[in-house]
Amino acid sequence: MTEVTNLKLPIGYWLKRADKVLTIQIDQAQAVHGVSRTEWQILNLLKENGRADREQIFATLCTFVDETQFQEIINHLIERGWIDEAVGSRELQLTEAGQRQHERIFATQKEVRQRAMQGISQDEYATTIRVLQQMIENLSKSVSR
Repeated sequence: MTEVTNLKLPIGYWLKRADKVLTIQIDQAQAVHGVSRTEWQILNLLKENGRADREQIFATLCTFVDETQFQEIINHLIERGWIDEAVGSRELQLTEAGQRQHERIFATQKEVRQRAMQGISQDEYATTIRVLQQMIENLSKSVSR
């Protein structure tokens, strides 16, 4: 594990920095497939869930993109033939071509994940997720809706 060089920087700094570095690395790695981090996330969500409606997917990704950007990305993935929408429904799913693309993209994504996780145990990762979830829960209680 690398030495922490500045403990005075707040957690928000590290969260933003981690997100920025992840996005850059994923976008660079996935450029060979012509997809962005957000496109990858949508494809992967659909692979993991089978089907999901637009609202469910957007609720997961609204931290990364606004609604207009999200709709543009969905439309782009539909135009590419990688996802489709059930008639009369807002449920999306991977097409056969989307399934094949997901497999190719996932192989590249695994390499990024392996690099990101070097020197981090599964327990450390799980602890980090639990701490962040608890912080979000704590602070969400006081957010006015």
